[in-house]
Amino acid sequence: MDFTAHALRRCDQRAIPRALVELIIKLGDEFKCGKGCRIITTHSKIARQELTKELQIIGLRIRKGWENAYVVIDGKGLIITTGHRTKRVKKEFRG
Repeated sequence: MDFTAHALRRCDQRAIPRALVELIIKLGDEFKCGKGCRIITTHSKIARQELTKELQIIGLRIRKGWENAYVVIDGKGLIITTGHRTKRVKKEFRG
């Protein structure tokens, strides 16, 4: 996946490693948002459990807040930004 400069800066600022971003995209639940973009996060219990297992397998020490991380991707597959959810996602679930 390709990152925008903004997304790379946000990953650094929010302590979200690229490996975590890739796992969220691989295992997460997808929600539609405006202008063809989508939000991917580990919303379901199964997705969170899989994320935890995969992080342990690759040897990353799990940090508080990673279970609430999200990734925003545009229609072309470019990662726009990343962050930590503080509110529930109100968009249509497509898991």
